[in-house]
Amino acid sequence: MVHIVISSRRRTIDGAAVRATVASLLGVAVLAGCSAPPSAPPSTPPPPPAATTSPAASTYSPELCAAAAQFQTAANAIVQLDATKVGSEGVKAALQNLADAGRALLTAAKGQFGPQVPALEQALASLQGTIAGISDQASLSAKLGALAASVAEVEAAAKPIVDSVRMGCTGIPPVETPPPS
Repeated sequence: MVHIVISSRRRTIDGAAVRATVASLLGVAVLAGCSAPPSAPPSTPPPPPAATTSPAASTYSPELCAAAAQFQTAANAIVQLDATKVGSEGVKAALQNLADAGRALLTAAKGQFGPQVPALEQALASLQGTIAGISDQASLSAKLGALAASVAEVEAAAKPIVDSVRMGCTGIPPVETPPPS
């Protein structure tokens, strides 16, 4: 979900990416709960969750963990962005920060997430074009839909990478949602 305030109007864009995220997380939770065969009587406590994430931690490089954390931080900053306070240059800077973090994630993820890389590359190229089209507050207002769509596309393309890395790395911030309108 992308939330940007321009002038006195507030718009919230709830993209398919957010719905897909919620649906996939619920699906994973349901599958994880239903697919494990019972190995002990119900009175025996389940194994600690740390045991399932420890092996994955060693499969991700520190660079990939740092890039995923940087990307999520930049994406969270966009969610809290108030264009009336930061102006068009502040919005452009926040978008550029997201694009830079996306490129760092792309570089770090190429070895382990090859199939997801082209979608992220394409989304970042689209975002860069959107950023280039913002020259002032009027152009920012006129391009709000394209801007929100570009950000949502980048976040959706990065999501499989960040979600996977989050399972094996510490320090990746949670996804923030916009404050209620």
